[in-house]
Amino acid sequence: MTELETINRALDTCRFETAWAVRVELADRDDARVREAVTAAVGLRYGDYQGVAFEGATGMQFFQPLEGSVMGEQPHYDGEMWDFTRTVEMPVRVLTFSVPRDAALLARAVEAVRHSHSYEEPVITVSEVMVCRADDSNQRDNPNRWWNRGFTE
Repeated sequence: MTELETINRALDTCRFETAWAVRVELADRDDARVREAVTAAVGLRYGDYQGVAFEGATGMQFFQPLEGSVMGEQPHYDGEMWDFTRTVEMPVRVLTFSVPRDAALLARAVEAVRHSHSYEEPVITVSEVMVCRADDSNQRDNPNRWWNRGFTE
């Protein structure tokens, strides 16, 4: 028995499946276009929901353009000498989502990011993860669920 099977046997209200977790850094100019492109390409289904993704708050990305990049080497003159190691600071947000562990599906998601992203070389990282899938068949009356707490949205 695999470790995943052992874990799943011990669970009553859910199970784990393997998936790909994808993390993409988005520039401010990358509006909802990237997330929408990935959703159109692969659905971003998570259980009984689609279009499931997370976008974090703005942070700062740092990089130094090299010769050969579209930006090219970006020298900076500090008044005395040219500095070819100037670091560019770019505000970015992080988009994360998961897709089932299927190579073709992952490839479609990555190609959707590459096509819709504003960067020459988007920062995309992929990890193999386990994702939780609910089995609420015996949890519909759970008082902690939002639908049993009086929330309408």
